[in-house]
Amino acid sequence: MHPFFVGFIEDMLDMELQENPLYIEYEPLLAQLGLTIVEIGQVNRKEGVNVVIIILCRDGETTVDHCADVYRLVFPRLQLALGDRDLSLEVSTPGLERSFKDIHEFALFHGKRVRLYDNGRRTWVSGIIEGMGEGSVTLGEVFVEGQSERFEQMNITYTAIQKAKLDYRWEDRRHGN
Repeated sequence: MHPFFVGFIEDMLDMELQENPLYIEYEPLLAQLGLTIVEIGQVNRKEGVNVVIIILCRDGETTVDHCADVYRLVFPRLQLALGDRDLSLEVSTPGLERSFKDIHEFALFHGKRVRLYDNGRRTWVSGIIEGMGEGSVTLGEVFVEGQSERFEQMNITYTAIQKAKLDYRWEDRRHGN
């Protein structure tokens, strides 16, 4: 892990998705279906194991059919790996206003509108994800809460981001686009 991110991770987002053993195992399989993993996790309980997978279609909208395909692909493999343990598998889409949990999500949602709380400006900022650098995310068509001016582009350092979530659901109504 890059030393730049160590303090940042404790405050906001993780950088662990691509190191997760379940991600490493299942991402190549889902890639064959044109899907990618946004989040994957396993919780071991006394009565069994609960696995949650959040998926994203690379080219278009993620549908219930995509979720069903992933379930049919992953469930038998997990059953084999877990043996006699009771298994619960949930596969779903990211949702319209997903809260980001990992820095990798800025790349996954490239081209989508995100709303984030910028500690440096002490306000919410909304913009379309245009790119990622080692220490910042670049947003386009940016609106800063409390300001009437719209910015063409803005770089925000990861260390300044306290919270981030998808924001495209309300875009047209709030900004008059």
